[in-house]
Amino acid sequence: MATIKGQTADALEAVEADFVELWGSMSSLWGVNPTMARIHGLLFITSRQMTSDDIMERLTISRGNVSMNLAKLLEWGLVRRVHKPGDRRDYYESIRDVWEMFATVAAQRKRREIDPMLNALRRCKERLSPEELGTGAEVDAVKEHSRRINDLVKFLTVMDGLSQRFFESQKSLRAAVELLAGVEADAG
Repeated sequence: MATIKGQTADALEAVEADFVELWGSMSSLWGVNPTMARIHGLLFITSRQMTSDDIMERLTISRGNVSMNLAKLLEWGLVRRVHKPGDRRDYYESIRDVWEMFATVAAQRKRREIDPMLNALRRCKERLSPEELGTGAEVDAVKEHSRRINDLVKFLTVMDGLSQRFFESQKSLRAAVELLAGVEADAG
């Protein structure tokens, strides 16, 4: 009996280690550093509340690295700080719902990447006033540049509005994805 429990614990630990490394290697898809992703991966796969010391020991990384990356994970909303009665230490846990996790990551990526791009395109569009920028062929070039930028702004604005509706709630996102994928919605 003890051998079976030991084998199960070893298998779980191996799967957790593989998952954490996978999460770290996927970090570039999220737009985060590998250590941030590994910490999140550990908290997610174990579904345990862990202290920064627990994380340091498990991932063999420095206190400063853990602290800095936990702060980022808290800022992103992927991890929550938890207090246990009678214990002064801070514990951390990952959000558990994969749809909420995806919506949170996508919303953060939008905030960090799409929003600044839209703002820059809008500034470019404002600077391309054909009346103020010359005559003849120059006006035609300005109009063409303006049209192309306007098309991008329209596209990104529509996508931005769509993403806002999806990411307001992971349930909305899940329903839309399942509808598009032709998957029958799960009642839970």
